[in-house]
Amino acid sequence: MGSLASIIPRPTDYGAQVGRYWDAVEADFRAMPHPWQEVRVYQDGLPDTRADIVARIVADVDSPNYRLLRWLAGQGAMVVGTEDPILLQEEYELLKASVTDEAARQAYAARAAGLLENRDRYIATRIGDTLPSAGTGVLFIGLQHEVAKILPPDIQVTSLRSCHELLSSVVRKLGITRAKAEGQE
Repeated sequence: MGSLASIIPRPTDYGAQVGRYWDAVEADFRAMPHPWQEVRVYQDGLPDTRADIVARIVADVDSPNYRLLRWLAGQGAMVVGTEDPILLQEEYELLKASVTDEAARQAYAARAAGLLENRDRYIATRIGDTLPSAGTGVLFIGLQHEVAKILPPDIQVTSLRSCHELLSSVVRKLGITRAKAEGQE
């Protein structure tokens, strides 16, 4: 959906705000002494598709958060396709049409909440299916999403402090840790 960024109106300092936000988030991650090869990374808007396509998308997208994804992958983290491609395509088409057409804006407004809820359910299921027992994951997700509320109960969620302090009105990043399964050491 990033391709729509050039036609959606935003505040004049939006780019600078986003840049500062991702610089702070990246600094936080670079300062963490973590065995990144054990981490799964989930990204809002990244389709659940073949690993080679996910890798190509991560390599090709020119944005600060994808720069961080590339750094995490370079440290050994596994970037996981996160979202249902069909739901992403539907939202993209609705959003694209709504930019120039009032009827399309109304159609998007009528569908947006249900679409977001379906996307959240898919993301939560995807994380539940791919995050190993006692594993650690990182979810980069927009503020309107409520994935944390519907994750499996054995997944503990914490937020990175810089997310709330720097640019909470734009993006939220959740750190995700799954509790160990019973009987596991």
